[in-house]
Amino acid sequence: MRIRSSGEDSVSVKLSFAQASLIRECLSLAIDTPGEDRMVKLYVGSSREELESIRVMVAGIPQNASSECVFVYRQLHAIYASIAHAVVGLPSEEDFHIRTGFYRENAIALARSMRLSVSELLCSDPSQMKEG
Repeated sequence: MRIRSSGEDSVSVKLSFAQASLIRECLSLAIDTPGEDRMVKLYVGSSREELESIRVMVAGIPQNASSECVFVYRQLHAIYASIAHAVVGLPSEEDFHIRTGFYRENAIALARSMRLSVSELLCSDPSQMKEG
């Protein structure tokens, strides 16, 4: 995953179709959380409405291709938290694979790649450390 600055409080993320599909499934799992919107906000820090808008953004990546998506840091956090929510929330590897179509190790690798890419960006460009 490549993440680069796209303005003062946004980043451009290059996603493959597979990465976008995994993110979309993790966002869907968070959106489908039973109960009030407060539970979704507790798990991922964003409302169902916000998660749905992110899901729509990543859904447009064509198969066998990669594409750039621009996110503000709040949206990037929601993606990261949705991946973590899926890894923690599904009780077994089998449940995770059935629900998402991916293995847990794929989700963990994607989250680690995100974390590393953001860390590299912030260390190379301190102006990106402003909250947004």
